[in-house]
Amino acid sequence: MEVVERTNYQIAKEEADKIDAQIIDILQQGKNFRVEAGAGSGKTYSLNKVIEWIQDNKWNEYRRKNQNVVCITYTNAAVDVIAERLASDSFILPSTIHSFAWSAIKQYQSFLLKIIKENENLQPREGDSSAITQVQYTLGHRYQENGILYLFHDDVITLFSILLDNVKFRRMFSDRFPLILIDEYQDSFRSIMDKFIEYFIDKGVGSQFGFFGDAWQTIYQSNKACGLIEHKNIIEIKKVSNFRSASKIVDLLNDIRPELPQLSAIDDFEGEVLVITCDDYAGQRRMDRNFKGDLPAEELKHRLTNLTEHIKKNHISDKESLKILMITHKVLASQQGYEKLLDILANGLRDKEDIFLQFFMEILEPIYKALESSDMQLLFDTLKVKRYPITKKCEKVGWKKLYEQLMHARVQKTIDVLKVVIESELIPVPQNIFAYYNMYFSAPDVCYSNTTIKDFLDLEYEQFISAINFLYPEAEFSTEHGVKGEEYDNVVFVISKGWNQYQFETYAPMIKNGYDSDKETSYVRNRNLFYVCCSRPKKRLFFFVSVPVDDIFRDFLIGLVGNSNILTYEQYISQDWKNK
Repeated sequence: MEVVERTNYQIAKEEADKIDAQIIDILQQGKNFRVEAGAGSGKTYSLNKVIEWIQDNKWNEYRRKNQNVVCITYTNAAVDVIAERLASDSFILPSTIHSFAWSAIKQYQSFLLKIIKENENLQPREGDSSAITQVQYTLGHRYQENGILYLFHDDVITLFSILLDNVKFRRMFSDRFPLILIDEYQDSFRSIMDKFIEYFIDKGVGSQFGFFGDAWQTIYQSNKACGLIEHKNIIEIKKVSNFRSASKIVDLLNDIRPELPQLSAIDDFEGEVLVITCDDYAGQRRMDRNFKGDLPAEELKHRLTNLTEHIKKNHISDKESLKILMITHKVLASQQGYEKLLDILANGLRDKEDIFLQFFMEILEPIYKALESSDMQLLFDTLKVKRYPITKKCEKVGWKKLYEQLMHARVQKTIDVLKVVIESELIPVPQNIFAYYNMYFSAPDVCYSNTTIKDFLDLEYEQFISAINFLYPEAEFSTEHGVKGEEYDNVVFVISKGWNQYQFETYAPMIKNGYDSDKETSYVRNRNLFYVCCSRPKKRLFFFVSVPVDDIFRDFLIGLVGNSNILTYEQYISQDWKNK
């Protein structure tokens, strides 16, 4: 009898299906669980399977009791993706932690007012706090107006955490939310997760919790993130399949992380991993702060440009994507012209969470592109209208006028662009942006991020254009932080200087060699981002090391890729890869 050999995909899919069935079984038992899902393992798929099962099997029970299942996720974009899969009247509520926290506490106004009046850190800098009669959460910036205190983002988390200390609140909370699913759990606020563990999980009472994420993908620079969650009352479930990366890349990931070994599901391509060093550079290296030992900026740019062109010519097809990962926005921002915007928005730019950035990126710039190219379908899709947007002559005149005004305004200040958009009355403007627009004139000193709303909207709009061009998924460059959750056919992982929090050449070898206890925080931070970057490609991974490679780092790289796969820049450029 002929034995049919199973493919990589069949083996990986079978294992993944077993894990998904295990998750559902533990969910049915009412136990808390944590799905530890390494890169490319299909975490979102498993989360969606759980949501589908709950919809199909728990609808009558939860609706009868007027209860809700909450799915907390990290970004508004992720919330929208989950919401699209749900019925309009679903009892499952996808939400960010801020929105969820506010929905859980907003009805307890007297309690909130009492906490705020006892805590100076929650009070506005200006105004009489004793005059506050109501608490609201809208724009995420703290200010007082007409007796209403509008909360800062983190104020909502602080208040939610304080209310969780109240027995009566916890009882009503768990009655209302019997099951809480948390996506990207590792990035959740430690203060909230600690309370969930202390009051519910440790005591075995109240809400049931399902955590989905990966502790090794905790990469944000904040001690507020909880990272790995472990408890005797939380069952760990490991996802061991990798549906993203070819086998050579998965082998490298397994070498980095042997405690979570993965099976590659890719059959048609083995993969490729190369290390290209700059040890052949004989010139003077940089001596300035945060860049000591790195190539001069122009040399780095020159080599990276040549390397990219060589990869495109010799390794990849025209249809394949290539992403170049660099350590910090600072380096890219100064080169690409959005440094002032980055200084103001910081993480809001990195996470694409700023309301103005979202509006310009998702609405205004696509509309401008549509008008510029006469692409009515793009205009139709961006506006999400049910009828063709231009049917009358007067409408055509209005849109043409808007295009001409935008063409002039886009080379001026951001406020000039907003003025054109709002006065045109052709593009729906979100209420929160409209409110800030009015504040620019009526209350210009209102805080926005780390500046005032006036200074923010007085930025040249070209700063936004440059940032948006960089942030589009098809952009060739990205920061190493900015690609968490993303995947690309081919990746150039640039190991360079620029941010003193990251020194991969020092900390990555500790994955194999161990580390001193006083280095643990720095080690984990570097290890996690190193892992995230290595796990983005589907087909090929190129390490481009612009800093000197010492013996310890070289031994580590040899262990990962083999000595024959480590070349200097000149060696790599001079080889005929197509005929190799």
